[in-house]
Amino acid sequence: MISSPLFVAISAFMFFAAAGVTLYLGIYADRTMLEDRLNDLAVKVRATDGFAEDDDTAQSPGLAGMLLRWATRRLPVPKVDNPRAEKLIATLAHAGYNRQGAVRVFQLVRIGTALVGGLIAAVICIVARMPLRMALVYAVCGAAMFHLLPLFYLGWRAKGRQAKIRKELSDVLDLLVVCVEAGLGIYEAIKVVGREAERQGREMGTELSILSGELTAGSTLGVGMRAMAERTGVDDVRGLAAILIQSERLGSQMAPALRATSDQQRAKRRLRAEEAAQKSTIKMLIPLAVFVLPAMMAVILGPAAVQIYNNFKH
Repeated sequence: MISSPLFVAISAFMFFAAAGVTLYLGIYADRTMLEDRLNDLAVKVRATDGFAEDDDTAQSPGLAGMLLRWATRRLPVPKVDNPRAEKLIATLAHAGYNRQGAVRVFQLVRIGTALVGGLIAAVICIVARMPLRMALVYAVCGAAMFHLLPLFYLGWRAKGRQAKIRKELSDVLDLLVVCVEAGLGIYEAIKVVGREAERQGREMGTELSILSGELTAGSTLGVGMRAMAERTGVDDVRGLAAILIQSERLGSQMAPALRATSDQQRAKRRLRAEEAAQKSTIKMLIPLAVFVLPAMMAVILGPAAVQIYNNFKH
């Protein structure tokens, strides 16, 4: 039993998993929260001064960063002049991956997950002592399935981030209204609210900080708001961008427009919460029918079934 192939495979997997965790902790144990904060601050300062950061020349610390740069530089340059690549870039931006090398890194992740899936399927087939032809078929199927996992994760992350932005938009607009009514300009209000919201870990804070950097670098409010709407892919942000652009062109006050938009977003959030509450009753039918109903039927009809069986037996 000790020398069985399954025991050997499990032992080897546990050994390599422990070695990988130890190596990861050894590489990243010295990275503190203060260092990460200083790196983010340096990136913002460079963006504010108008310097773009190239991911291929970015100095990522540690062995993992060196391996990532080495692998991404040897990947072919992705073609972005087709609808499929444009959709992938848009989905990456919606998920929060806005860097220039995000497409290459995503391709590298898909290749890595495909190799891992094929390797796992091959190990299972070897342990089960399947024929070589079947092992190859299962390895190819495993690689194909794991190759699609990053796409599903990316779509799930993009939808979750868009939901968080919709939820945070009304609160951020209230803060913008307070700042504008206190006497700040719209550019300075965006900068202050973006900094504070990002410090609290909000997605809208990150987007407003990027918008503030673009405005400081010389972009106009219209171009910056359109870019933010494209990065988020949220219809509410597009509506906000249209309102702010129209207010700037007409020279009207920003505070009433922001307040009206905030009230509208708060009403939409309340309607979405009521809709989710109404849908919850329908969603509860599936677990009730699958888990609760069989148990109730077993408790109610179980004794009767036993008595019927005993009567027919005698």
